[in-house]
Amino acid sequence: MRALTNPPVVDTWQFANPQQQEQALNIASQLRCPQCQNQNLLESNAPVAVSMRHQVYTMVEEGKSEVEIIGWMTERYGDFVRYNPPLTGQTLVLWALPVVLLLLMALILWRVRAKR
Repeated sequence: MRALTNPPVVDTWQFANPQQQEQALNIASQLRCPQCQNQNLLESNAPVAVSMRHQVYTMVEEGKSEVEIIGWMTERYGDFVRYNPPLTGQTLVLWALPVVLLLLMALILWRVRAKR
């Protein structure tokens, strides 16, 4: 049985120089496709990823910096599109909560054993 898959999308954008191409590829690899779970823009063939890659290309051609492009994408699609989201109150809770729970469990185990 043949697998039903979409053929890969080939982007044929021409960059003014190799540095711009490298910048665009670097930025696209840092951004997650909003439609596909855990695929960056370079790996995804979803229509939204194709559109986002085109936007990255356009912004690189306009001379925008990596920070400006990632900021624009984050503003439009939310922090989910970033593989390395900024440290905010919400992300701090996500990082700190497992440590707090682990310490709490260790304290409970220590107290239970101390009572024996």
